[in-house]
Amino acid sequence: MRLVPYIIRRLVLAIFVLWGVMTITFVLSHLVPGNPIDALLGRAATSHPELVAKLSAQYHYNNPIYVQYYYYFENVFHGNLGYATSRGFVPVVQVIAETLPFSLQIAFFAFLIAMGLGIPLGVLAARYSHKPIDHGIRGFYLAGVSSPAFFVALVFLIVFTYYFRIFPAAGAVATGIAPPTPITGIPMLDAALELDGTYLSSALYHVILPAATLAVGAFGIIVRILRASTLQVLQANYIRTARAKGVGEDTVFFKHAMRNALMPIVTLSSLILYGLVSGTLFVENIFSYPGLGQYVVGAIAAQDYAGILTTTLVYAVVIVVANLVVDVLYVVVDPQIRLG
Repeated sequence: MRLVPYIIRRLVLAIFVLWGVMTITFVLSHLVPGNPIDALLGRAATSHPELVAKLSAQYHYNNPIYVQYYYYFENVFHGNLGYATSRGFVPVVQVIAETLPFSLQIAFFAFLIAMGLGIPLGVLAARYSHKPIDHGIRGFYLAGVSSPAFFVALVFLIVFTYYFRIFPAAGAVATGIAPPTPITGIPMLDAALELDGTYLSSALYHVILPAATLAVGAFGIIVRILRASTLQVLQANYIRTARAKGVGEDTVFFKHAMRNALMPIVTLSSLILYGLVSGTLFVENIFSYPGLGQYVVGAIAAQDYAGILTTTLVYAVVIVVANLVVDVLYVVVDPQIRLG
């Protein structure tokens, strides 16, 4: 198996993909009207022109865009991603390290909920195709797919927070609970490793509603693709042969058909995972969850160039890594696939 050369080739291609993303984002961010120095200083920019000139020279804002482009890539190559002007000139790397783990927590639980609902419902819809249970499931997932995340979030807040008072409306953990000692950088995982049940239970309680909000749209896609894939596989010749040999319908469905029917879900999982990570941008701002999405909105509003460029790069890395993992899993699930 040529798995290792394949992974190396994909990693080399990923470098060019990330370079393209960085270049496009850099150009687009500098085409937006406004000056980040003016946005940073506010009214003080008009009364302190010497400070504006000093900061502009320091960050090369007065140079042509190709010169700024050179210094940007030079800084990135040396690990200097700039300072988050929207967070008081804190290094962007520090802001990413503080916020990204919270976004990954939401995306992880949303992925579990989407798969946990989507796969069983997709199997049921295919098993009882064109029957009442199939029609009910299709109506359920169509409602989820057609509802944007911000609308679902508002509905969940009204129903589960303000009406039934089951889940909290905001935050990642209850006020007053000390965070665990950083080990992996992901708070909930660190709490589990330290057996900190207080923090872990509170964090789980706060993440359910944001994660469920994201999962509503994702699980419907899983149901629809799995149902269609299963019905297509059931028409294959080897399925007809198994039935002709007298194999039971349940054995044909679950043992012979489901393995091939699940292949599109493996491919789709990378897109779902990225969609969940990027979808946290809306959910975090509605639920006041201190993740990367909340920082992105603040960075855009404050013209935080370094923050915008870095967060875009982070999302691009998530896509590349997710696609690579899925491609490897594809080979594990179906060894007949050639790594050409």
